[in-house]
Amino acid sequence: MVVIESEIIGFGASGRAAGWLMPQFGMSQLAIHKKYGVERSAAAFAYCRRATAYTRQIIEQNGLDSDYRAPGLMRVAFDDRWIDDLHDLYSAHQKVGVDTISWLDARQVQASYNGNTHFKAAIADTDLGLLNPCKQVRELKRIAEAAGVTVYENTPATHLERTPSGVRVSTPGGRIFASKVVLATNAFTHQLQGPLGRELDRYQAPVFARGAVTERLSDEQWASIGWKQGNAIESSLDLFHYMAPTADKRIQFYFIYYGGHPTRTEMEPTVDAKGGQVSLAHLKAIFPALKDVRLAHNWGGHMSGTRDLVPHLTNVGDERVIYIGGCWGHGLAISHLHGQTVADMLAGRRSDLTDFWIVNRKPQRWPAWPLDYLGKQAAWSLMKRKVRKQLRGSIFDDPEGGFLE
Repeated sequence: MVVIESEIIGFGASGRAAGWLMPQFGMSQLAIHKKYGVERSAAAFAYCRRATAYTRQIIEQNGLDSDYRAPGLMRVAFDDRWIDDLHDLYSAHQKVGVDTISWLDARQVQASYNGNTHFKAAIADTDLGLLNPCKQVRELKRIAEAAGVTVYENTPATHLERTPSGVRVSTPGGRIFASKVVLATNAFTHQLQGPLGRELDRYQAPVFARGAVTERLSDEQWASIGWKQGNAIESSLDLFHYMAPTADKRIQFYFIYYGGHPTRTEMEPTVDAKGGQVSLAHLKAIFPALKDVRLAHNWGGHMSGTRDLVPHLTNVGDERVIYIGGCWGHGLAISHLHGQTVADMLAGRRSDLTDFWIVNRKPQRWPAWPLDYLGKQAAWSLMKRKVRKQLRGSIFDDPEGGFLE
């Protein structure tokens, strides 16, 4: 078995992610519930829960050094007006059998943060782990090589096409002839060249996420805000407030940005300080005691969005090619279990994994350019307008628009 990577293992989303190990599927549990119904939504949740357990098993059995811990998650309403949306999410989770969550009123959630009155309500979920994603993927590379896999980094696939006996993959250093190929290209799939690249065109679109991390907080600063559980925090807004403590006592946060790409090959730069500064201002609005905290690093990366809102795991044309992508930023856990599903597909084995309803489901394509670009610009504008309305009058209100200008 051979793995090729155009940069280094961990260069893409696998190394730039937030490191949240959680049973989340597709765009969101609520979106999947509304679009596909209770039965498929419940099956998706079961697959994701199995994925989180399997990933923990890999970490523990192989002694992976990836800073793994399991502090849980709180989804928080930071404004009284946001509580109804949060309760809708809580109800959707209950309908598909999520039994790790509990509803916290203002008094209950504030008790975890030194009585901070900005916390109006929350969904507490015990089924979330945190890890360092770059460490995790480099450890996976280590154990794969120990098992006999050959990994070629800095080796882009410049052309892919089928042959009578398999698939030919061209690289700058030579050609690889394989009986079967797995394309785990996610947000970069639209850049694949050759006949296979054309077959996969418009299966997904890159969605840009920016991340930042603060300088290390002192013990006194941590004590001033509470947050003793070290859990992740996610707000009920659509674009902001994904944050969690790191293993080295910083606070890491993520924020989603997508404005559409005017060309088919364009990918946004991986660093932008502006969004980080806005999120830092929001962090200080939540925790005024952190008014003097500064950013240490900014970065960014691309996650893969699909028109049908669910991940893709399918043969392309025939059984020689398997394509994986479209995790909507929730791929950390399910990508590990996808490995088991793909192993069954490669071996021609039918299993409960290959019977999962997204496997070999015909993906919906995004519209052709420029309708694709114009449509996403319009959707992005509507989303920004919604979030501006949510922010107006809240502790995060910014008359100048901030990141959403």
